[in-house]
Amino acid sequence: MAAIPIMYHELVVFYHWFNDQTFMDGVILGQITPGTIIIAATFYGYMHFGILGSIIATVCVFTPSFLILMGVVPFFDKLSEYPKFNKVINGILCSFVGLLMVITYRFAIEIHWTVINVIFVIIALILLFKNVNAVWLILVGILLSLIM
Repeated sequence: MAAIPIMYHELVVFYHWFNDQTFMDGVILGQITPGTIIIAATFYGYMHFGILGSIIATVCVFTPSFLILMGVVPFFDKLSEYPKFNKVINGILCSFVGLLMVITYRFAIEIHWTVINVIFVIIALILLFKNVNAVWLILVGILLSLIM
């Protein structure tokens, strides 16, 4: 999920390929299907460049993570013994939290807020803190939006 703010910056802010709503549609599509980031990237690639764009976007979003994992995982235990490595990891985690907060804010300002929506957000947060599977919350959100 930490890649979402980076994707937002590149696709919406920097290149202006999508508006906020289209970007959110891609994130939502990714949330209701397995492979959140890959599905969202495939959606963005397809929306802007068609089938070839979807293939390129999928490969490009998957390849860097795969290469980093293959390069770091064999040495992670050894690297984690070094305090500077742990400081770097902590700094990366802090930056991800900031990135996620920015994208959460961007999504929040795009919502048409009603009392029902506020109640649903509060209930969803409580249930997420109680480790309820997010898929159930998404399904309930879909059902509630169809009913109301």
